[in-house]
Amino acid sequence: MSILDDIRNRNTQPTVEPRADVLQDPLPVTDTTQVEQATEVSELKRLEELLASFPEIAPRIPVRLEAPIKDELDDLCNREKITVETLLEAFYITCKDKDSMMRQVVKEAKKRLKSRKDAGNIRSSLTKLNNLTARKR
Repeated sequence: MSILDDIRNRNTQPTVEPRADVLQDPLPVTDTTQVEQATEVSELKRLEELLASFPEIAPRIPVRLEAPIKDELDDLCNREKITVETLLEAFYITCKDKDSMMRQVVKEAKKRLKSRKDAGNIRSSLTKLNNLTARKR
């Protein structure tokens, strides 16, 4: 076959009809499409209503814990397949209606806060002293 025959054959190759532009020519809406859309809308509405029945979740808060307590909490949460956040919520819900237990927890929290403040003051003093001695060198 010659090059001229190849060129002639290319001109006779089948062509594809131009596609309709889906953005300009909308497809006709059928009854089935309308039923599917109505089903999707009703399912979406049902899910939104279901979600609205759950409590709103606040943004995450950074929580700093003593290393051994954090390790114990992580072990407990891993073993029970829960999160630290849900454990904290459960502790609060369990304690809030029991005045004596809540007083005991708050008393322990205040003791721990004082201890952390003392440790923070010591760290601050050490930093200041280190800075003063570094300038004298």
